[in-house]
Amino acid sequence: MIMTNRQGKTEKNRDSKPVTVLQIRNSVAYGGVETTMLGWLDNINKEKFSCPVALFLNKADSQEAFAGPLRKHGHEILDIPWAPGRNVRAAVRRLVEIVRDRDVKLIHCHDWRSDFIGLLVARKTGLPVMTTIYVWFRRPWLTWVKEKIDSYVIRKFDLVTAVCNATREQTVEMGVRRDRTDVLISGISPDLDPQDVDVKAVRERFGFTMDQTCFVYAARFYLEKAHDTLIKAFAAARKDRPGLKLLLLGTGPLEDDIRHLARQLGVSDHVVMPGFVEDVPAILKSMDVMVHASLAEGIALAIYEGMITGLPVIGSDVDGTPEVVIPGRTGWLVPVRDEEALAKAIGDAADNPELRRKYGIQAKELIMNNYSISRAVSKLEATYSSLIQRSTES
Repeated sequence: MIMTNRQGKTEKNRDSKPVTVLQIRNSVAYGGVETTMLGWLDNINKEKFSCPVALFLNKADSQEAFAGPLRKHGHEILDIPWAPGRNVRAAVRRLVEIVRDRDVKLIHCHDWRSDFIGLLVARKTGLPVMTTIYVWFRRPWLTWVKEKIDSYVIRKFDLVTAVCNATREQTVEMGVRRDRTDVLISGISPDLDPQDVDVKAVRERFGFTMDQTCFVYAARFYLEKAHDTLIKAFAAARKDRPGLKLLLLGTGPLEDDIRHLARQLGVSDHVVMPGFVEDVPAILKSMDVMVHASLAEGIALAIYEGMITGLPVIGSDVDGTPEVVIPGRTGWLVPVRDEEALAKAIGDAADNPELRRKYGIQAKELIMNNYSISRAVSKLEATYSSLIQRSTES
């Protein structure tokens, strides 16, 4: 904070406290949004900004998947009631109390429920409010309805940010004024490129050998991740390439369905599904190619994580993925749900180890130069400061 003394000169107020920016999130699982938020909160300047996280209390305590890592990293969590019959009123009342008790200067929302409640709180308190759009799914119909409603809510926000240019353009198409939109990249730490990894040992853990070509997909087993398309494409590519292996990292409701599909296609012995794993960077570093076959993404953090370890990527040509998966430079792009094209890309990657190495080097350079966590947080801090300053001047 800058103060003016009696002689008209400015000096830093050494007793100033960090400005409070309240984060609001309805978290039902730990995924890309949570990883992005945690990266921002871990690296933001704590002397300038205090960022408590308000989490809705959901059925079966689903918010604990995110609350646990937040506590582990030393971040403050504030519980928001969401009981049947008194959802909106109780949540708004609690958040207004928090805003006034903690002298909050800005509200930052992170999903459609948070947007709706956050706007009501902003109207009651006069605070500026912003949101971040991570992806527009636009499917199935219930999600589409929620997103359509959300698109009207966020038009009233002071700022709507997106994690990539493609999502920003989609946000404008949804009716938000362009001059009220911006991009806030997720960012990734160079520390996620581990050194001195025992590649042979990591591969042996999953039954892979050094002479096999190993593909990896890190994603929750949800419909939009299109694991079924990948399994079918992998099975087709493997017919002429018996040395191919596929590692599927993650958990989710469709896990058993994908195991069954792999058995049906005769590749269950070549597809490994270890569930939740903690040493993801070391595992990625030990593979040859990352595949990301999803139907909708901003830019998947898993792609960042793979590229920073030097992996080339085969990605579906959707949303923000083409911003980092660049054909002829960092990997291969294929149409969404195109099993034949995906199988061909898998085959091309398997048949060209030198091209894989070249793309992997260039992928890492792209991420390091343009998507670092330091760059992401610098933009986040500037955004917070600008919004808060504008609100005090108005």
